[in-house]
Amino acid sequence: MTFETFKTQFLEWVQDKIEPTRGNGYPICPFAKKARLENKIQFLEIQRGIYGEFLEFDEKKYEIGVAWLGEFVEGIETELKDLRKNNPHLLYFLSTPQSGHFAKNFTNCVLIQKKEDIELKRQVLLDTTYYDDWPKDYYKEIMNNE
Repeated sequence: MTFETFKTQFLEWVQDKIEPTRGNGYPICPFAKKARLENKIQFLEIQRGIYGEFLEFDEKKYEIGVAWLGEFVEGIETELKDLRKNNPHLLYFLSTPQSGHFAKNFTNCVLIQKKEDIELKRQVLLDTTYYDDWPKDYYKEIMNNE
């Protein structure tokens, strides 16, 4: 798959799997559609072992970075641990075909978000019934993913 194909397929996946309303009355991510429509998603192509490519996320211009890993996942947790330590104001979530509770990704990527922004969005959702049907283990994993 090429990087351009990935970007197209990722946006289709978001529209098909992440944006539709679930049984609880909320989409998987209530903020995804707005970010997509406002072009607030930055796509990054990560090549094996190139730590600095994650640092290309432009947090002033974009709400979320989507770093495509392709088949590269070996050793990524160590790299993400270092990124989290060196960039505590950002959150890095590994998303793979094996991860996630409500939707499985079609490929391997890392989602990058500003910690302050995601915490504000989570606070808004805490005042609703959004999290009521989340399994406790998944809720804890997502809320403590730093």
